[in-house]
Amino acid sequence: MSDPRTPAAAAVLADIERFSRHVIGLPLYPYQVEPLRVIIDAILHRRGREYLLVFPRQSGKNEAVAHLLVYLLTLFQRRGGQIVYGAVGDGLGRGMLRLEQRLDTPWTRGRWRRGGRPRRYSLGRASVVFISSHPGAASRGETADHLLILDEAQDHDPAHVEAVFTPMRAAHNATAVYLGTARTTTDFLWTKKGELEAAEAADGARRVFLVGPELVAAANPAYAAFLAEQVRRYGRRHPIVAAEYFLEPIDGAGGLFPPWRLALMRGDHPRVTAPIPGELYVATIDPAGQDAAAADPGAPLDNPDRDFTVATIFRVAAPIEAGGGPIYEAVDVFVDQGSRHFQAAPGRARLADLLAAYLRRWNAAHVLIDAAGVGQGLADWLAAALGRERVTPFLWGGASVKARLGSDFLALIDTGRFRYWTGDEDEPLSDGWWFRRQAEACAYSLGPGGRFDHDLRWGVPAARADTPLGPRPIHDDRLLSAALVAEIERRRAAGRLHLGTSLSRVVAAADPLE
Repeated sequence: MSDPRTPAAAAVLADIERFSRHVIGLPLYPYQVEPLRVIIDAILHRRGREYLLVFPRQSGKNEAVAHLLVYLLTLFQRRGGQIVYGAVGDGLGRGMLRLEQRLDTPWTRGRWRRGGRPRRYSLGRASVVFISSHPGAASRGETADHLLILDEAQDHDPAHVEAVFTPMRAAHNATAVYLGTARTTTDFLWTKKGELEAAEAADGARRVFLVGPELVAAANPAYAAFLAEQVRRYGRRHPIVAAEYFLEPIDGAGGLFPPWRLALMRGDHPRVTAPIPGELYVATIDPAGQDAAAADPGAPLDNPDRDFTVATIFRVAAPIEAGGGPIYEAVDVFVDQGSRHFQAAPGRARLADLLAAYLRRWNAAHVLIDAAGVGQGLADWLAAALGRERVTPFLWGGASVKARLGSDFLALIDTGRFRYWTGDEDEPLSDGWWFRRQAEACAYSLGPGGRFDHDLRWGVPAARADTPLGPRPIHDDRLLSAALVAEIERRRAAGRLHLGTSLSRVVAAADPLE
């Protein structure tokens, strides 16, 4: 349809669904059309309402908004007026690119203009201006005649929005639309959801559109297949899946390992103290520092509250489903506090020798060790002693690496592929009891604009647990050692680590644990 002046064109321009189908040439799904019709009605009748649109990730939220902008530019090209589009980070560029792509229609091709600072897209007398909504940007002074859009609402500061953007709507009682992704229960998006739901309850007019993944999957079989793969990969309750696809925000107050996740971590197998022939084992090591007093036999440690070196043994079990990844069952743990890494003392072996003997006893097919800081020397020594093909040094390389490890660890747990032995978790001071205490105490946070697999901050804060021996520091050593198995799985899945052989061929030295 190339002529916008015909009666048929007027009928098309009367409805966003027909406009998208016949002018833009990309029909929208029903779940996209429904909120757009409500928003357009509010704009045309100057209702001055606010709306919240939250779609599952990659389900067409920005596509729908681009159609809305092209529609409004076409509708108001003679009357004129401005739409303001604010975003932080990548949202600004993404919004401009999508608008340019959708302006390539028979009615607008060659007629729209781009220019200015801030960036402005115009058709006739109507325009859309894109401005940064970052608190540090100079964004004041624009007027939203018809519509204000704030993208990535979960990343916005409420005070900044109220001071800078809300006044832009005042002159013409413009409609406001907030777009975003569910993230936390305390961010601007979720707070605004509560406000708008209260307004809905007061007058019955819908303002909040949370499009569940079931609606998207029903309309788009390809998306249904994609979503099923994400659930298989991460687990339905993994924060990435729960928040980004099922619109269930993260509540950091609940800790990284709430009771339901702790239950998933608990296996039905007992602790074992020796390998079973024919089974495959891997080990993960979280090294700790050494205590100067450890070289003096019988002397107490200079720092009795220091953390422990922990090596966790995992049995690598066959996957439950064909094509799935292996299950990692923690079956034993080695714990040492303060031993000198490379210096023996009367009655006390070097930590390096103790670890090597322990790993040889278990015929560990592969060992992954935290090689940052105090672990570098141990990693090099173990690689030389056990074979470099058997030992992988792991370097944190910044906070994003720990974030990825945490996300991958949760994926193992939430898909039933991490299990810790059972039997002693209720016995104070036992290894199983300490592991559970550390998991229960693990806190996490996700800052504004953060991605769970890149910006997650997690760990056990300084705290003490009541024990029969009095309060003791909780630490995070057992938890971190266990979590490192997610890195083994990541490398295995990527083809960078091949399991299936044992270390039994290098057993030679006497076992100092005997």
